[in-house]
Amino acid sequence: MRALLVEDDASSALLSRSVMESDGFAVDVATTAQEGLTCAMVTDYDVIVLDLGLPDGNGITIVQALRRSGRAIPVMVLTGNNDRATTVLALDAGADDYVTKPLMIDEFRARVRALIRRGGAKRTEQIAFGNVVLNRLSRQLFVDGSEVSLTAKELPLLEHLLLHGDEVISRSELLERVWDMHFDPGSNVVDVNVARIRRKLADAGANVRIGTRRGVGFVLTLQGDSASEPSASDVS
Repeated sequence: MRALLVEDDASSALLSRSVMESDGFAVDVATTAQEGLTCAMVTDYDVIVLDLGLPDGNGITIVQALRRSGRAIPVMVLTGNNDRATTVLALDAGADDYVTKPLMIDEFRARVRALIRRGGAKRTEQIAFGNVVLNRLSRQLFVDGSEVSLTAKELPLLEHLLLHGDEVISRSELLERVWDMHFDPGSNVVDVNVARIRRKLADAGANVRIGTRRGVGFVLTLQGDSASEPSASDVS
């Protein structure tokens, strides 16, 4: 899942980002209203967490612009305890929920999960492909009903492949969309994590495979499809 955090306070941004990343989100951070609006208009986020007091204006303008454009991305606003009037304005403008600062971590996590559940038909809570099922909110992976443990790097990578089953996904897209890393042609982080996921899926009896299109990227397919079989050079 991908989130946009619009927050100009460095310490608040660090806390919010770390909490969301620990829950499996890839998080983009914007520090101004203009930067936040640009990001929100060009990327299909699962949720936006928005501070209202920004150096170049009020975050409400972002909510208003999104709703005028017909974009239904769930928006949670961050507000101070003594700023009720602005909170009401944000909700009336189209924000979906709010939390007060300083954040109560458990409440923040729960409200984000609730927003995503209400976020529309395209933001499904579960993704199924073959006998593999990922619960996107609890961050649990199951193969034939048995849970399989993935690391914080492996799970969002497989999530992205599950969302795009049978589509070839490039290494650069996985780096940028999953881990917010600029593409480094010399990096093998994707290949290493793909190899680990392959082993875990095979050991669990999954009927899906991550195949390699040499020089292009990776594709998740059902077992038996020739595209699903990894080449020898991709197995470690």
